[in-house]
Amino acid sequence: MQNREEATMNVSGAHQVRTVPPPARSRVLATLAALVIAATWWLALQPGAADAQTSFVSWINDPPPPLGTVLAVTNPLFRPVPLAVVGLTLGGWVMATTRGARWEVLRAIVISVAISEVITQTLKRLAHQSRPTASIVGLDVHGYPKDPYGDAYPSAHTSVAVGLVAALWPWLTWPQRIVGVILAGLVALNRLYIGAHWPVDVIGGAAIGLLSGCGCWFVASRWPIAVAA
Repeated sequence: MQNREEATMNVSGAHQVRTVPPPARSRVLATLAALVIAATWWLALQPGAADAQTSFVSWINDPPPPLGTVLAVTNPLFRPVPLAVVGLTLGGWVMATTRGARWEVLRAIVISVAISEVITQTLKRLAHQSRPTASIVGLDVHGYPKDPYGDAYPSAHTSVAVGLVAALWPWLTWPQRIVGVILAGLVALNRLYIGAHWPVDVIGGAAIGLLSGCGCWFVASRWPIAVAA
């Protein structure tokens, strides 16, 4: 059995080959991601964890330019409706450039979101950590509710965003990879900017996203979807 699947795409007239990482590499990265999840879980539950992260959260809540300018300008994009529009636009862009691998892409999206959400929501309920807005007086939520619904650890937005980029990585062109990484990074920073999460929440969420992406690579390499010639 082949250890990897080659997904062929025609992009801008050029014939490009994308390769899904082999199962061995997926397992290594998944193990590293699991270790980070375990470490951030432990840190999030330590007494005084909120106090140790308060100064950074207060700083990023009103950072100096150019970071402050970037976060302020992009903040409206990460409300539910605009974020859904951005996600659908990017999804359409990827689907338009994958052609023969579209079913692989769709499967990766479904698996990634499912794994990210299941792990994230399970850990949220087990950790039951308060958000920064409940611990730090005077945070500017930049247009978001003062008491965001749900628990802090881990960040669901970050896990899903990173998970989608990681899961689709083998099929993305380099411009799409750059855009995906930038957007995932901005989603993570935005969750800190609005006071919805602690740094450890975002790091844990990113690790969950990577773990879900590795799961998608493993499935694609073991059970590739045949494409009619």
